Amino acid sequence: MGTDLMPEKPELKQTRICVTDLDGTLMHSAGIISNSNHEALDELHKRGIYRVLATGRSLYSLQSVVPDDAPFDYAIFATGAGILNWQTKELIFSHDLDNEEVRKVCAILEEFEIDYMLHHKVPDTHHLHYRAKAGLADFWRRVKHYKDFAEELDPAGIDQIMAATQFLAMVAQGREDLYQEIYKRLYPLSAVRTTSPIDYRTMWIEIFAPGVNKGGALRFMMQKLGVSEKDIMVIGNDYNDLEMLKASPNAYVTGNAPQELRRDYQTVATCDADGFAEAVWKWLEL
Repeated sequence: MGTDLMPEKPELKQTRICVTDLDGTLMHSAGIISNSNHEALDELHKRGIYRVLATGRSLYSLQSVVPDDAPFDYAIFATGAGILNWQTKELIFSHDLDNEEVRKVCAILEEFEIDYMLHHKVPDTHHLHYRAKAGLADFWRRVKHYKDFAEELDPAGIDQIMAATQFLAMVAQGREDLYQEIYKRLYPLSAVRTTSPIDYRTMWIEIFAPGVNKGGALRFMMQKLGVSEKDIMVIGNDYNDLEMLKASPNAYVTGNAPQELRRDYQTVATCDADGFAEAVWKWLEL
């Protein structure tokens, strides 16, 4: 279930794209975008390069931390389930789970003693249902954070949910085996692993419609904007950035990324030391 509203021809004359993750990459751990990173974004604009933000946050959460006049051209949100024209605030792409997929995921997750949430369809992805089974502290902290938009899920009523952006399952740190099992059981649905931005330990498993991830959203934009792989730069810091890192020969990770990613991709300074700006200047010098 998707929506594609992006024009067939580029709106601007840019021929390159810079894509950055937000939390742990562009934004400092204190929740700010530094002057150095702002200067790098301004330089990209001067050179006619599209500036694309790619985040796992919902649109609501993104707009709560990034002002409307922030220097971006597009925003990929909900790990690729939606794309916003940041300048016009027009939703130009969305891809949700349909009812059959929702029922399939719910049935499989119910087999495990894990906590999970089900988010409303794009763009209202901050509204959610929650199902507590293990009762992880990280899970309850997120429920509390979204208390104004959250209600308990009754699996018996799952047939009434016609569409949803995603499921978010939470498991203890180090349960790679559980992630791999869920990934295999759910294929061809997209199961994306990331690290909790709340306690920085709990493993989050985000479950989307087939093909939904940051890399899929980036490839969609490349096609629509007429930009080739060699003309894009990507920077991230966690496993949910992996598919977009794979999409570019100019891929960077910050120094606070997991060791596995730092081993496989060019590493720059940490997010708190303006790794984004460092990566931009390295790329522009190529």
